[in-house]
Amino acid sequence: MSSVPILDFLRLVRFPNLVVVALTQVLVYYRIILPAIDAEGLQGVLRPWKFFELCLVTLAITACGYLINDLRDVRIDAINHPGKNLVLKMGRHNVQWLFAAIVFVGYLFALLLALRLDERQLLFIFPTAIGILALYSVALKKLPFVGNFFVALYCAGVPGILVLTERRALSRLVSINSDLGVDTVRVCILFMIFAFVATLLRELVKDLEDIRGDKQEGRRTLPVMFGVNTSRRLAIVLGVMVIISILSPVFLGWPAFMQPPMLICISLLLLAVLTILIQLARASHQVDYHKLSRQIKFLLVGGLGLLIFF
Repeated sequence: MSSVPILDFLRLVRFPNLVVVALTQVLVYYRIILPAIDAEGLQGVLRPWKFFELCLVTLAITACGYLINDLRDVRIDAINHPGKNLVLKMGRHNVQWLFAAIVFVGYLFALLLALRLDERQLLFIFPTAIGILALYSVALKKLPFVGNFFVALYCAGVPGILVLTERRALSRLVSINSDLGVDTVRVCILFMIFAFVATLLRELVKDLEDIRGDKQEGRRTLPVMFGVNTSRRLAIVLGVMVIISILSPVFLGWPAFMQPPMLICISLLLLAVLTILIQLARASHQVDYHKLSRQIKFLLVGGLGLLIFF
């Protein structure tokens, strides 16, 4: 295989985004969950190889979501993002086979992980997630807010699946050392809330960017239904909610968030959000919203600093 198809493949599955997903799970588990349960001598279920399997399953679900989206959005991307959708370049048939291969490998790892952990209910997570992503691309994406909500929920679920998988160890931790256990869970929840609200903001900004193509395809997104000005005001409200999620541990006086490195990270994130809100209030063209969408993506990556300095 030549270098060009390899590069196209990496672009198709949004390789940088997959790296961020993997890094998120690594930081949440190895910086927050594992140190807490190890501190009390508890045995978690996600030791290195099993954690790797869970991470692969999450990446497979994410990649499948991107492929479903590209397969469904060939026409609309030709309007909103000419030349960016790689399905026509790589061939719809090839992309469909790639999707099938990733689904097979992802479910195989999900099956092995569920059996090895004796967590049969985890078997339903992979097909359920793929089904929801397909439903999003086929139907939910056309509805105001509903599609955006599910994308944001998925992003919050990237760290959330770790809490679900280690729920027994965390429950024992709370019973043994309630302060440490509660702090661990609430930090995970805080990051999930940040990911959820920031992703919701980005999805709305992307809808503002894509309003022309969405109108032509009959999609009932918020900007199409309620207009640009109303949607932009809602986006500003979501931006304020992001600020609240960042500041809440400081207001609550959580000790881990009062250390100088963490305070510097929080200050930089707040500066980034305020800059985004100022630009959002002034945005009027597609290129403005495209720029904002990229900035919010970097904001989400910057949020990982909260985990690095924890």
